[in-house]
Amino acid sequence: MTARRIPPALSLYLDLVRFLAALSVVLYHTWSEMFPARPFKWPGHEAVVVFFVLSGYVIAYSATAPGVTLRVYLEHRIARIVPPAYAALLLALVVCLVKPDVLHDASLGWGSAANALFVAQAGPLFVEGPLNPPFWSLNYEVWYYAIFGVWLFAAPAWRLPLTACAALLAGPKIVMLFPVWLFGVLLYRRMPALKPGPAWACFLGTLLAAALLTWLNVSDMLRARLYAAVPAMWHAHYSTQFVYDILLGVVVALHFTAVASLGGVTRWLEPAARPIRYLAGCTFSLYVFHGPLLVLVRDVLGARQPLPFYALVALGVLVAAELTERRSRAYRTLVRRLLAKVRMPGAVAEPRSTIS
Repeated sequence: MTARRIPPALSLYLDLVRFLAALSVVLYHTWSEMFPARPFKWPGHEAVVVFFVLSGYVIAYSATAPGVTLRVYLEHRIARIVPPAYAALLLALVVCLVKPDVLHDASLGWGSAANALFVAQAGPLFVEGPLNPPFWSLNYEVWYYAIFGVWLFAAPAWRLPLTACAALLAGPKIVMLFPVWLFGVLLYRRMPALKPGPAWACFLGTLLAAALLTWLNVSDMLRARLYAAVPAMWHAHYSTQFVYDILLGVVVALHFTAVASLGGVTRWLEPAARPIRYLAGCTFSLYVFHGPLLVLVRDVLGARQPLPFYALVALGVLVAAELTERRSRAYRTLVRRLLAKVRMPGAVAEPRSTIS
């Protein structure tokens, strides 16, 4: 099977967007405290929607490459996700032990265990990561890897029932946002080539649409209507605005389509390619470590002014990235050795080339 290539111009742009999305989440959680006199609504939840579309796109690319088996798929996903995630949970545990009064709304033991197993949002469960609320999306994403992996690698006779079982185990909250992730998969498999005129219109139009959706509080309006129609919807927690998220996911997918069709639009990024690639390689760490780091810096180290606060958080993220995310090859080797001792299920097929 021949894998589709990610257009080089799009690849660099996606790296930049990935970093800016993670940075937006950090500012969403810290801006009001650091700059109380300058209120600004950073698109924190919207950044997660961007991550989901990006994740679906990249996973579809890597999982359908020639020679990728179930074992290789698991090796890459485990080595990518587990070291940063577990290190972030460990850091939160240490911070809570040093300063117990910083833990308010999450259970340290059960919260750490449920999030370490990535079941904290599965089914009826709703367990916040200690000092790390953004961990909810990682719980969603790992289940998307699982559902997609089952569909991709299960033998034809078992594909549908096993995928349905995986979705049932994930639960309705996680499945409600699965279409957003699948937009990325569809984007990889079916990305159309647009002519310059329509591509520019799509590029500018999606930027405008995303800005209006975010700053006109469309999510709150849609959620209020949904609550009025289905009062029990609040049980969906982070998925309560799934209608808005799906709408925004379409906008994000269309935006990436436009960028792929306008290779020259990202030419100005090429001189900064190296720092962009480096920062993109720290994005996951920025996302999963900033929660416990901001508590460590603010409440343990006592840095409450913007400059020392953000400088220390950034330093912590860079150190964490160097120890975890940027050493994924070494972790992949370790995971490969561990998986070599595990017998893969018999109901496994080669990945299909027609994912839709």
